[in-house]
Amino acid sequence: MLLFSACATAPYNPADIDSVPFRDRAQTQVEGPVTVSAAVPGPEETRELFDVPLYDSGIQPVWLEVRNGTDSQIRYAPVGTDREYFAPQEVAYVHRGGFAKDGRKQMNRYFYDMAMPRRIPAGETRSGFIFTHAHPGTKAFNVDLFGPSRDNDLSFTFFINVPGFAPDHSYAYFEELYSAEQIVDLTSDEFRSKIAGMDCQTCDASGQAAGTPINVAVIGEPEEVLQALIRANWAETPRTDAEMAADADYFLDRPADVVFRKNESEAGDRNELRFWLSPMRVEGTPVWLVQVTHHVGEGKGRSQLDPDLDDAAAFFVQDIWYGQGLARFGWVQGQGSVPYDSPQQTSTGATYFTSGYVAVMWLSGRAVSMLEADALDWDLGPAKDLQ
Repeated sequence: MLLFSACATAPYNPADIDSVPFRDRAQTQVEGPVTVSAAVPGPEETRELFDVPLYDSGIQPVWLEVRNGTDSQIRYAPVGTDREYFAPQEVAYVHRGGFAKDGRKQMNRYFYDMAMPRRIPAGETRSGFIFTHAHPGTKAFNVDLFGPSRDNDLSFTFFINVPGFAPDHSYAYFEELYSAEQIVDLTSDEFRSKIAGMDCQTCDASGQAAGTPINVAVIGEPEEVLQALIRANWAETPRTDAEMAADADYFLDRPADVVFRKNESEAGDRNELRFWLSPMRVEGTPVWLVQVTHHVGEGKGRSQLDPDLDDAAAFFVQDIWYGQGLARFGWVQGQGSVPYDSPQQTSTGATYFTSGYVAVMWLSGRAVSMLEADALDWDLGPAKDLQ
């Protein structure tokens, strides 16, 4: 009872914003006379700033600052940052427990004062927080600003690393994988021929048993690829060394360099991407060989490989296209066609079938309209005629 009484009368005591150095990591973008800065505090920094564990409730604050150097008022639309953002008073109400009456009043006022204003007057600067849904890994969001006419509207896209989460690609030393002598630079037509004749079969760690084949080739700089994936809501994974060593599939004599997942559920459902950086370049741009799979959940974290690898690859192409990260793509008839009626078994006992087609995709960190994506006149792509 004494403990309950003490908790119920706790004062509200957030840290001064200047004492928490999260803004040292702020990113800044400039478009003409308008400057936008953004930063995302990690879980511990957020607790200091607001005196409550927002991340535990699935809430992630994003700090924004807009400098309006125009001669007209600018309006900020929070739904561009998170379509289902949390209202400041909603966040305060959810975390009101444990505080005295005066503490609750202070918290309500604090969240109100710290919220990002919707209007930025001409020649002035405004800053504050927008309360978004928490997302592990790189935080991707837009800051949409509206002027007096459509010609004055602006949109800024940010990709910000958040403390407390270390994705596997943060430990990958891509520049150390190959020497200059090993790098092979190809034209797009030369690359098409290379993929058509390439053995894209993965194997287990011993090199003896077959795994699930490569069915996608991605062309793009690491940062461009990451931004395209994040924009399409693919989640980074914090794999440990032990998890990497336990990987069933090896390619280019190593486990996957990077893994991304999407639509992961407690039942075990997920789409999965496993990337290997290759020594190939297409007109100077890195080539990533990718194993794209879909796993059907069986409950209690168990899952079974969806045997249709063509469908998994086609989903990825469409997903990145709709996510506005696809600049160019084409299909290449590769090796290793496996008919539906004679499925191949992997080293883990899963089975699959495939036409052997490989989707070749140029990814863009900059948003690309679906109408601007260039479809190459290469091979037709997979169809349901694998009997």
